[in-house]
Amino acid sequence: MISITIPLLSNCFTTASMLVGIPSVTFLTLYVFYQVATFTAGAGSATNFASNPDGVLLILKWMTTAIGAIGSVVSAAFEFVFNVLAVVSVAGLVLAILCWFTGQGLSAHAAWARVSAGAILVPLMLVSLVILLSVGNLSRLLMLAIAGLCFLALRALWIGYATPSV
Repeated sequence: MISITIPLLSNCFTTASMLVGIPSVTFLTLYVFYQVATFTAGAGSATNFASNPDGVLLILKWMTTAIGAIGSVVSAAFEFVFNVLAVVSVAGLVLAILCWFTGQGLSAHAAWARVSAGAILVPLMLVSLVILLSVGNLSRLLMLAIAGLCFLALRALWIGYATPSV
């Protein structure tokens, strides 16, 4: 049987904090640079066609208006997705900080760290079990592995800091 110990669990939480935190910080830095660039950028200049009723100029004016409308729709969709990803990155950063402190607390044998680790592992296990019921084939095996590892980690937390007997 696979045995998960508290030091191994501590290392897993610390590694998970880095795996979640580094991309979150990177994306948030990119988001801040984008917001600063958007804030400092000036308004675009409007295209000014003469009031000449020339047919070619009217076609060019309609084309630029249509391309501008498509561009504004794409820009609004991009900005919405970018904002949603920024919110997800903030949540990832909070989770990374929580995992970091939990890993450090587990290695220091703090009682609060066991509660914090349980509070992180139980929802992860429940979500993986729900996903296990709704997917198929290889994804089902992955979700089963995640749920099993969460169960073993919770078992290690429940047993406590005593070394397992062989």
